[in-house]
Amino acid sequence: MFYISDSKIFNSENKKIVLNGVNLGGWLLWEGWILAGRNISETEFKKKFKKVNGENELKEFEEKFYNTFITEKDIKFIKTTLKLNCVRLPLHYKIIEKNFDILKKFVFWCNKYKLYYILDLHALPGCQNFDWHSDSNGESIFFKEKKFQHKYFSILEKLSSEFKNEKYLVGYDIMNEPVTKNISSLKKVYSQAINIIRNNNDNHIIFVEGNFWATEIKPFLEFLKFENICISIHYYYPVEFTFNFNKSSKYPDKNISYSIIYKQLKKYYDLVKDNPIFVGEFGINLRCKNSCFGELEYLEDLVRIFNKFGFHRCYWTYKTVSNNVFPTGILVYNKTADFVSQHEKLFGWEKYIYNWGKMKKSIISVWETKNYVLNKDIIKIINFKAKD
Repeated sequence: MFYISDSKIFNSENKKIVLNGVNLGGWLLWEGWILAGRNISETEFKKKFKKVNGENELKEFEEKFYNTFITEKDIKFIKTTLKLNCVRLPLHYKIIEKNFDILKKFVFWCNKYKLYYILDLHALPGCQNFDWHSDSNGESIFFKEKKFQHKYFSILEKLSSEFKNEKYLVGYDIMNEPVTKNISSLKKVYSQAINIIRNNNDNHIIFVEGNFWATEIKPFLEFLKFENICISIHYYYPVEFTFNFNKSSKYPDKNISYSIIYKQLKKYYDLVKDNPIFVGEFGINLRCKNSCFGELEYLEDLVRIFNKFGFHRCYWTYKTVSNNVFPTGILVYNKTADFVSQHEKLFGWEKYIYNWGKMKKSIISVWETKNYVLNKDIIKIINFKAKD
């Protein structure tokens, strides 16, 4: 069982480790941009797909995607070729309710290849933020309605009951990127979530994310008084550069430099003091292969600072279809296809809806890892002096 001692994380063999891994974004929680499309919610996509193709075709689509986008070969590749020791798995709560066997299969693969993993509750009932990646259509009512919180607690109970004795499970990231003005409510939810897991005789590490997209951690430092609690942050600063929202931005400049990043991350380090910090997400959009605007320099400086402060981390994300916004995957699909084109009103995964019946084989090929290209620069930087 993983545990925290003297600001370090140890595995079940009492060996100190540094978590250095990658997120499996887009697999068990669908995000449009990862498939070169608009960021509509997963629920909206499925509703449109079902309306055009019918319920049976939607079930086939789900099955094909879940069994193709990530497979056992990916887990082996991450461990043996990429030399990463951890994956963070973003989960839609409905996977736990309706497709639990997929999650159990993933756990089996990780156990087989001795790959550490973190189970991340990425989309909660009622949505814990108002972005697409919580399966929201722009509304967040998780903190307003108790029925959603009760369902969330039952999901945690199910997760913990099933996996509390798993050797390679590092722990649970109990809520991805909450956004609320009601800090008191969030703290109460966190407190009850921790109690549910611990009352289940489950001592895995519990990762507690800061408010406002995992950036504001100060109100939650009180949870560090309990055993095996790790504060988690996400770092994409500045998103105008890292997500390529401002295509003229570059690194370094007056708004972003090594010293600015260092000062920001040191504030987290100083706040948490004698406890570890887990950077659950970070990443960069590469605008061209040769890092024309300093993208790789930014990533290298960021990882150097992580190393300096002993931060554990998982890069966002493992694989993406080539895109000019949001972080570039370690693996990228660069081929052109009619249903991938971004030069039409309807593009990316929304084109699946109208092409599924006649182009299933071609669409599925976009999901297969064998058709993706490894970005050696990104993985080299991620692995820079990341030693157990």
